[in-house]
Amino acid sequence: MGVTVNGGNTGFSAGNAGGALGVTAGSAADRMRAARENRNKKPRKKLNYNPREISGQLVRAKKSGNASVVLIRAKGKLSVLYKAYASGQYNRNEVQTAIAHARRMVECSRLKVRNLKEEELLKGRNERDERNGEQKKKNEVRRRVKKREQDARVKMAIEESQRVLKEKTKRQILLQKRRMHRNEERGKINEADIKYLEDQLKNNQNESTDGYTAATLDLSMEAAQMADLQMIEQQIQQQVELEVEMECIAMDAAGMPSAAALSGAIAQGGGEAPAVTINLTV
Repeated sequence: MGVTVNGGNTGFSAGNAGGALGVTAGSAADRMRAARENRNKKPRKKLNYNPREISGQLVRAKKSGNASVVLIRAKGKLSVLYKAYASGQYNRNEVQTAIAHARRMVECSRLKVRNLKEEELLKGRNERDERNGEQKKKNEVRRRVKKREQDARVKMAIEESQRVLKEKTKRQILLQKRRMHRNEERGKINEADIKYLEDQLKNNQNESTDGYTAATLDLSMEAAQMADLQMIEQQIQQQVELEVEMECIAMDAAGMPSAAALSGAIAQGGGEAPAVTINLTV
């Protein structure tokens, strides 16, 4: 009897324990279900996300620095959306859509930064090449101007030397012409003087019938005239020698062959130099 009771009691106790566990488990699940329902029943916050904000800033960005700032803002927007999704206070689908768009904006911002940097680098190269080209052009212009100035100076120097040479040649020609004219004039004058003396001597010889005094006077006059003739002849000879010497100097200055060269040429040809001869007839 005692075993049976005990067994009955034991069975009863086990049944009661199982029933208690089932009630406890059911109560926890109910509470979780109730909590989820309560959360679902709570009103969701409205997600304040403007999809045109980042895109508009990207379109307006003209430099890589501005695009980098927009990229930082896009990353900040994405981080805020992740926190909103984790909070559970917003509509999950709406938040997920915003997160996808924010990710694309981050990628677009990175692309814009990369493209602007590449454009700026290319623009810098082009400007540097353009500056180098302008500098080369200026250097070439300076070189050409300097060369033209040098050419002009050389041309002016040549023209000046030619002008000086022409003037010198003209002066030499004038000097030679002047000497020739003076020689011709002196020759005519000397010829006239000699002719006059010759006529005077002839007249004196024809008057030989005069007295001894007249003859003595005539002889004295004749001796004086002969002395004058000899003096004139010496002067003519000296004048001729002086003129020959001056002609040699003028020829040397003008680059013409000198008298010594002409004398050598005459000696080689077997000829004789022309001599100045004055015939006096008494």
